[in-house]
Amino acid sequence: MSIDQYKKFYWPGFRALMIGLIEAGLYPCPLVEGDYTSRLEIMSDVPPGKVCYHFEQVDFEKAKAVLKDVACIRGGVPITLMCTGTPEDVKARCKEMIDIVGKGGGYIMSTGVGVDDAKEENVRALIEFTKEYGVYKR
Repeated sequence: MSIDQYKKFYWPGFRALMIGLIEAGLYPCPLVEGDYTSRLEIMSDVPPGKVCYHFEQVDFEKAKAVLKDVACIRGGVPITLMCTGTPEDVKARCKEMIDIVGKGGGYIMSTGVGVDDAKEENVRALIEFTKEYGVYKR
């Protein structure tokens, strides 16, 4: 779908759904599948502090720049890494995500999709490293 088609056919209805959920007192956290880097500016048209986008794939550095004052960002650890990498690989990715996307808050460490097929030691590495390194300091 082109950007123009996205703006015309997809975004208005989806935005209206999210606004309705927000007005009902909920905080939408849609899973955004595929690479949405080109749509970030459009996706920033939501009430600040009310939406958390769970990205499967995106340029996370650009997402942070565009959405930092608008929406929380979740994701960043590819399921392929969780399934085939080592705990050290996972920790390195988590550090990168915390250093880039976690700066200033508004980030939730997570895989892009579920962890059903991930190596147990990699899931443990993600959790333990995040608990140690990913603490916001005031």
